[in-house]
Amino acid sequence: MQKKNAYLISCSDHYSHRLNVIDHHLQERGYHVTYITSDFDHVKKCQFQCNVPGCVQIPAKPYKKNLSLGRILSHYRFARDVFAYLESLPEQPQVIVALIPPNFLAHYAAKYKKAHPEVRLVFDIFDMWPETFPSGRAKKLLAPVFGIWGWVRNHGLDSADYVITECELFRRKLKLPRTKSATVYLCAAPLTDEVAPVSLDEERINLCYLGSANNVVDIDAIAALIGQIKQFKPVTLHIIGFGERMQTLVDMAQNAGAKVEQYGVIYDAARKQQILSRCHFGLNMMKASTCIGLTMKSLDYLRNGLPIINNIPADTERLVRIEGIGVELDDTCACRIAEMTTQDHMQMRENVKQAFDRYFSREVVDKQYKKILDEIL
Repeated sequence: MQKKNAYLISCSDHYSHRLNVIDHHLQERGYHVTYITSDFDHVKKCQFQCNVPGCVQIPAKPYKKNLSLGRILSHYRFARDVFAYLESLPEQPQVIVALIPPNFLAHYAAKYKKAHPEVRLVFDIFDMWPETFPSGRAKKLLAPVFGIWGWVRNHGLDSADYVITECELFRRKLKLPRTKSATVYLCAAPLTDEVAPVSLDEERINLCYLGSANNVVDIDAIAALIGQIKQFKPVTLHIIGFGERMQTLVDMAQNAGAKVEQYGVIYDAARKQQILSRCHFGLNMMKASTCIGLTMKSLDYLRNGLPIINNIPADTERLVRIEGIGVELDDTCACRIAEMTTQDHMQMRENVKQAFDRYFSREVVDKQYKKILDEIL
């Protein structure tokens, strides 16, 4: 019997976010699964060693800035070299699952599919680029270039046997047919350590900013909100993370009247949960020009039972409205937060727990991926 080979591809090493679930289901179906990523950490901008067993790391061209020609060339060469590697194999794969972006992966995967029509090709869209470019003004100036960039991805999607999107907003934007596409949210395991008891200060509003402070975060809106809440109650902003705009976030939060507590990057789940158990809300706020319906940041908040203050449209806005997992950012947001009682906050935390189990648990996502793979394999 011919050995069944499957290859999972992620330029930015997102194996633990989604591909580990697909890997599990493919192995259950008798596939030998190989994970392919680059040897460059796209966050820390340095080389790294992947710890996924049997991983193949393709050398990537280093770069320093996210918004640069160097990054585009690095992604282009990675996509080209991945499929050159696949072509060199003595046995061609039966299944390829590629995380997009970079958009060039869709382009080269489509070319590979044309040469090997028997392969089952799956794309998983975890970001929309250049649609998520943070500057609306730059988008207008660079519209012709961005149009070509988006076309590279969209043209490649036509060759896929199935397309998975991280949020429903992406699926609608790409106008994907329901017969060969589905939205599968990110999943996370529930907290395994003993959960710290919730301890909320009734005289002060404790907010949390979790993750990287980069150029898509709406720091102006965060500072404005802090200033509005400060009119009713004192504010402390707890920051867990790093990023090129972290000092800007700290400075603007302090200028708006907040006390700022910085913890840096925290990998210990219990320590992180201990901090979040004292917070009233997590900040889930990005610039309006960013095309995204669900953030990894929000999943981390929800996993830890923390409601969110949100300005992300589509999927997250719907969850806030229907499931009651937070507050939408508007002119009345600060006043409503100030008027909430401890009982209100605890009820919202219960809503968060139920919504997490309903949409983002490993069990739910497992069933969705199993259904998809049953259909295409």
